[in-house]
Amino acid sequence: MEFTEIHGDLGAPVQDVAQEAIDATATRYARTPDVDVLQTLREQLHGRGLAAVSDTELEEVAASIRAGHAVQLGEHDGSVD
Repeated sequence: MEFTEIHGDLGAPVQDVAQEAIDATATRYARTPDVDVLQTLREQLHGRGLAAVSDTELEEVAASIRAGHAVQLGEHDGSVD
């Protein structure tokens, strides 16, 4: 999956930053099942300075989160919003 950096220095590899956004989205979905997973994922990525290049790939990640599948793109630093 490819991302565009929308802010300056991310402070970590892009895939790791994306992983944090994915994990935060999955955690929020687990706690609040009626949340819009796709919108939450976009917001989490944007808040970390990223935007997905492909809406199709982003929708696939959101579908995997809704299905309860683990999505692994990078390493997570242990923090979750």
